[in-house]
Amino acid sequence: MDRRTHESAPAERPPGPASEPAALPAASLRAAFEALPEAALIVDRAGCVQYANAPARRLLGDELVIGRSAAWSQREQERSGTGDAVGTSFVARATGVSLRRTCASLPDIDGLSLIVLYAVSAETAYPVGDPMGRLNEVEATAQLGSWSWDIEADVVTWSDELYRIYGLAPQSMPISYGSFLELVHPDDRAALEEAVQRCYLEAEPYVENHRVMLPDGRLRWHQGRGRVVMSDGRPVRMFGTGQDVTDRVLGEQALRHSLDEARRLAAENDALRAELEVQLEEVRASRARIVQAAYEARRRLERDLHDGAQQRLAMVEMTLRAALSRPGTSADPALASTLDQAVEELSAGAAELRALARGLHPALLTERGLVPALEVLASRSQVPVTLQCGPIDRMNASVESAAYFVVSEALTNVMRHAHASQVTVTVQQRNSILELEVRDDGSGGASIDAGSGLRGLADRVAALDGRLQLDSPRGSGTVVRVELPCG
Repeated sequence: MDRRTHESAPAERPPGPASEPAALPAASLRAAFEALPEAALIVDRAGCVQYANAPARRLLGDELVIGRSAAWSQREQERSGTGDAVGTSFVARATGVSLRRTCASLPDIDGLSLIVLYAVSAETAYPVGDPMGRLNEVEATAQLGSWSWDIEADVVTWSDELYRIYGLAPQSMPISYGSFLELVHPDDRAALEEAVQRCYLEAEPYVENHRVMLPDGRLRWHQGRGRVVMSDGRPVRMFGTGQDVTDRVLGEQALRHSLDEARRLAAENDALRAELEVQLEEVRASRARIVQAAYEARRRLERDLHDGAQQRLAMVEMTLRAALSRPGTSADPALASTLDQAVEELSAGAAELRALARGLHPALLTERGLVPALEVLASRSQVPVTLQCGPIDRMNASVESAAYFVVSEALTNVMRHAHASQVTVTVQQRNSILELEVRDDGSGGASIDAGSGLRGLADRVAALDGRLQLDSPRGSGTVVRVELPCG
């Protein structure tokens, strides 16, 4: 049945009691009605609804009851130029949609009539019985074309918008399934045919993107959708839509390319980061080896001075003192004075040598640990020092040595530059971190880059993965804080 064809509506009858249901349409006709985009109903002579397809059920909602009178069909009828009743306008109360109806009798099915409903808007007045005009305008607005395929007759019908999507003038050429496939890019043709075949055999709807070459030479991406209408277990008709999705596909391709590029860059960054970590770890190990080597060198030099030069000086001093005690030496005052002066010089040199050895590496630090060594260091300071120590475990020799020399250098700076009246040294161990703080009430203004020896301390601390922080506002004293890993 041509949906544009319009037969005269049967005379309206007032609603009455429900009559015996007339014979409903055959399965093939019912399938065709279900496939219609418009709402289709079949009513008997008494105006009772005997059948309604899916669009009709959606449009009318609760107003539609199979077997009951269609009360909305009794409204004032529109008239053609000859005065014939051609349609009725009304508003579906359940959905609020403004509808128009057309009616045609079904001569082959006694006593039944077909009513077709379609929605209208206040802005657009479509001619009664011209749902295709509305459909074409909607498709043009949405840039979405539709098609249907009568499988048995192999007749393909395209909407005007679908012709335009393929770069063709509307209805400019007949379309068959074969001619449609000729428009599809050869590389995409097999996949599209497979999707259509699966839909045909298994009644499975499909969505497939494919490329087409337009008459003007442009290559575009189209998305086809389709589904099949079955009757008595066999496909009789297929219908679907076509849409130009070039911008979306190209956007997705660009996005995928960007994601791939981002993944590649991320992989390169991960590789570079891993390489940098290896290099950094090697630098840390190298710095630790340097610190350890310097520590061992200081200890070795301290032992050499103690066991070598100091012992020799001590032997010379003992020899001179023995010479002074010999009989007859006092008879020569000049010789006795010279020997006394030599003993004093040797004693002073030995004291300086011992101080130098302690500065290289105090033996007490090795023998008894950090806290006793700091106590002795504080006792020798010219500025009063308050030493506050928590429980401290024995640690790696490099860490103890670094901590000792941090305090030693800080106290030396206080004596030389700070003009302070007191110093507080705090030492505590928190889990695997040794914390040191040297605080004075001097003039402040110290800087790591000012050549005060703090730069060397910062390097020594950093070599052990530690951290040194200096807070020395001018006129408000100086605080040196150090954290050293000691796990």
